[in-house]
Amino acid sequence: MSTGPRVVYQQGDHVCTLFGSHEEQLSAAVDYISQGLERGERCLYVCGEQTPSEFRCALRDAGIDVAGEEARGSLVLLTKETGHLKGGSFNASRMIAMLSTAVEDALSDGFAGLCAAGDMTWVLDEAAGSDELQEYEALLNHFYKSHRALGLCQYNRRRLPAGILDHGIATHPMIRIDGPILLTNPFYELPETAMCRTAQVEGVDDRIEQLRSGAVVSSR
Repeated sequence: MSTGPRVVYQQGDHVCTLFGSHEEQLSAAVDYISQGLERGERCLYVCGEQTPSEFRCALRDAGIDVAGEEARGSLVLLTKETGHLKGGSFNASRMIAMLSTAVEDALSDGFAGLCAAGDMTWVLDEAAGSDELQEYEALLNHFYKSHRALGLCQYNRRRLPAGILDHGIATHPMIRIDGPILLTNPFYELPETAMCRTAQVEGVDDRIEQLRSGAVVSSR
């Protein structure tokens, strides 16, 4: 895990992690979940490249009492089958409704809000409805700003197609890449534009390299 400066997350955030390795993904996810637990939020993580058991091991290695947090309901681990692809397909409205209910449940159970995160490799299944991804990500910007919640979407820049990466970049106002630095995303598009956008495959690698240069670091 990185020992450098720590990213600080807060409710209303919608962040994209463009990770390039197993270690980078886990470092970002564990740090994010750890902060949510510290803030007294319910943490919901949809596993993808790791099984829930593997992710539990990573959390325990970071000093988190996983069994205790799950027992008190502060940590909830899902898979793509119980998350994005529940019922075998993806539906943007259904996912937004699920998150809305999760926020309400978290607050009613005494938590400070919902700290949600998910591994986006489920799109590789090409399940029905996957073409609603950009609409979903765009709508999440309104959702997180209007609810006591925040979200971290993890995109594998080595495995996901250029079009998916382009949608991910366009729909997140903040990016985390190559370590614990939060970047203001110069390629972000407003939700009203992004939800109907067509992927711009040309130049995706160049845009990622510009982000990796850390040219626009968040002032937070």
